[in-house]
Amino acid sequence: MKLTLEERLLLKLAKPEGAPPLGATDNYSLDNCLQFPRKTIPDFDALIRGKKVLDYGCGPGWQAVAMRTQCGADSVFGLDINPQWLAHGRRLAEQSGADRVQFGSVVPPELVGTFDLVLSISAFEHFDNPAQELARMRSLVRPGGHVEITWAEPWFSPYGSHFADWARIPGTRMSIPWMNLLFSERALLTLRSRFRQDRPRRFEDIEGGLNKMTVAKFERILKESGMVVEELRLYATKKLPLVTRLPVLRELLTSAAACRLRNAKAS
Repeated sequence: MKLTLEERLLLKLAKPEGAPPLGATDNYSLDNCLQFPRKTIPDFDALIRGKKVLDYGCGPGWQAVAMRTQCGADSVFGLDINPQWLAHGRRLAEQSGADRVQFGSVVPPELVGTFDLVLSISAFEHFDNPAQELARMRSLVRPGGHVEITWAEPWFSPYGSHFADWARIPGTRMSIPWMNLLFSERALLTLRSRFRQDRPRRFEDIEGGLNKMTVAKFERILKESGMVVEELRLYATKKLPLVTRLPVLRELLTSAAACRLRNAKAS
């Protein structure tokens, strides 16, 4: 397939092969894996301490293990659909001596509805059907328990495309902001093909998913969840004042979003 001028330009901006990743997920360790939730969830350690926690979309298991070993969670269950990540989580828990940490692709029936807290970290923007996943979270937390969601970045934010790590501003190591506003879907997927073997036709089809979650869509899903929205927190890019309260700017300059929901349904 012949490349367009736009695709050729973007490929020239691609980071050198073998260059280290800039994203936090690729550089996780037990020492740093809780930095994001601690920044976006007030009193995170106190929230976790002594609780039965479900880490929904736990990935490789770093946070699940750290919540037990560092925050003193009573128990943690890491839920994910990726068997390699679940295996990594189990090895990590064993190597760290983290008891009462389990991993699986399905929550055991005896644990359904028993969790004090269902926590989703850096996953909500990847779910194929986020409203359905939120309904499932609600079904897993106990009556009166909480669902806590924190994620980054909204689709129209500087790095909401999740492609920024693969291209650089010329002469720097800095990622290019707003790539999904500057370049077409086709050009961005061509860039991705330099670093990944598969070639999806749409953003939504990439491995791991990308649902183009915006601030407005997130707010709508929360409102329709049937749970009580106790807190909604928007974090501005570079801590810019007021931008999260202004139309249009709140979509362009919100870098992270988080919420606390209470499951008010009767047992």
